Amino acid sequence: MFRSNVIVSPLLLFFIPCLFGISLQKSTPQDDSYIAAVVEYEVNTNVSTNVQNYINLIKEAAEKNADIIVFPEMTLTRGQRRILIPFHGILKTYPIPALNPDLYDEILVSMSATAREHQIYVVINVQEVMDCNDAPDEYCPEKKEYLFNTNVVFDRNGAVIDRYRKINLFGEFTRTPALKPELGVFSTDFGVRFGHYICFDLMFQVPAVQVVQKYNITDVIFTTMWFSEMPYLTAVEIQEAYTYAMNVNFLAAGANNVRVGSAGSGIYSGKAGSLISIMPGVPTTRLLVAKVPKVPGEIKEDYPGPIRDDPKALDSLVLISDPSLPSHTSRPLVSGSQEFTLTTNEVSCKFTVKLQLKDGEQGPRYMALAKDGINTYSRKDLGVATCAVVACKNDSIKSCPYRFDMTQDNVVIEDLVIEMTSRVHHYNTSLECDDIVYFPVSFTNNKFPVRPKNFTFLESSKISSNKVLSSCENNLSKDFNGHKEHIIYKLNAPQTDLVSFGVWGRVYNRDVDHNKKPTDDDLKNYLEIEDWIYKKEKKENTI
Repeated sequence: MFRSNVIVSPLLLFFIPCLFGISLQKSTPQDDSYIAAVVEYEVNTNVSTNVQNYINLIKEAAEKNADIIVFPEMTLTRGQRRILIPFHGILKTYPIPALNPDLYDEILVSMSATAREHQIYVVINVQEVMDCNDAPDEYCPEKKEYLFNTNVVFDRNGAVIDRYRKINLFGEFTRTPALKPELGVFSTDFGVRFGHYICFDLMFQVPAVQVVQKYNITDVIFTTMWFSEMPYLTAVEIQEAYTYAMNVNFLAAGANNVRVGSAGSGIYSGKAGSLISIMPGVPTTRLLVAKVPKVPGEIKEDYPGPIRDDPKALDSLVLISDPSLPSHTSRPLVSGSQEFTLTTNEVSCKFTVKLQLKDGEQGPRYMALAKDGINTYSRKDLGVATCAVVACKNDSIKSCPYRFDMTQDNVVIEDLVIEMTSRVHHYNTSLECDDIVYFPVSFTNNKFPVRPKNFTFLESSKISSNKVLSSCENNLSKDFNGHKEHIIYKLNAPQTDLVSFGVWGRVYNRDVDHNKKPTDDDLKNYLEIEDWIYKKEKKENTI
């Protein structure tokens, strides 16, 4: 029925786990941790090569006793390579493609067989096709063919146990958003229930906030081909900020394509931050493995944390800048101590700063920023509320942000406290999650955020009135009537390589999706951009 070049005896596949199982130390529900693996994968257009590379990486992860491995977005299939995933159809009857190779696409068969052989959970991302002229038990608003950006989850036996279709597409005009906003959730035999979603989804209440708060999820999987944007949305920066704000374990697998700005993967744990993460400036495929505590943030041993590039390597990672910065309210910082407040609409940002030039030399300039408004990403207007400090090349906001050369790190930020007054958290009873989330974002010259031990982040609505307060919490002005949110974000140690440091709030109830139907020109432009991403042709258009 489907393409399959894999010739493997189903009987042999049934016994593979016994004969060749490698992961001898599976985590159990009683363990206080599990072993996770994520892959930073260099983009390659050859599907056969990708399949073999995936198989090798799954084997490598199993040899490191990983219970689960996660691959990035759109690094396995694209273009005309489309896969049927009949999750509500024959997969209900025959859930293990490896045991029914004639029924399924060879990629599903290969991934199922490898998960089964190595007794490991596997999460992949593919381009899914669904023909509504022959799609029993699927929701089909029209009798036509649909393409989706889809995560597929295999358990240790190679069974497909979940399918999640991306809800929020970033351009991707050849594909359709999920026809229903179904959340990705699955349970494991080691006592952890995961939520999962894809790339641009992270920017939205549904699914990124809802999947955690509605189902009390503590562990989230993120497949992505992220395009880093300074100062708030570089890859590892926002991965770690989300982990901290939501207080979850976060398994992020990123596509690697440095010439277009895609890089960044990691395994993170609540308020502890990065257990292991990379933000490579060179073409890279790398397996990252870490022991993850089942209670986010409760780490009991040392971890690698951020792994920096070889200093001798040429950093070729392209980093774009947020075009909305000129619309921020701003004020330049000066050498010495200063205290002032910027106000815009319902957001007030009080800055207390002390910075010094080393030996009287010139270095980057810094600018205080505030915004309460709308940013537009891929035709979607998103509500934002921001207080931040960013590095600039000069006193013009148009020169911000500025990732200065390390030979220019002549400014020491000795003290920095941002006190933000903004819209209070509001719980959406219909969606069963918050309408507003504030993220502690930061970015340094080494492309990683400030480590959690070097900052303090407090929100008034999350401090119990019965709690014995720390000195910093005592300084937090708390509005017990719930009319305003008061936030403190401060450095705990001096910094010399700070590019940005601030509170980036997402006000989800102000979002507007214009739902513009893509034109033929939009489609043509997107296909050219996709060719540029996967090949090496220059293309200046953006989506």
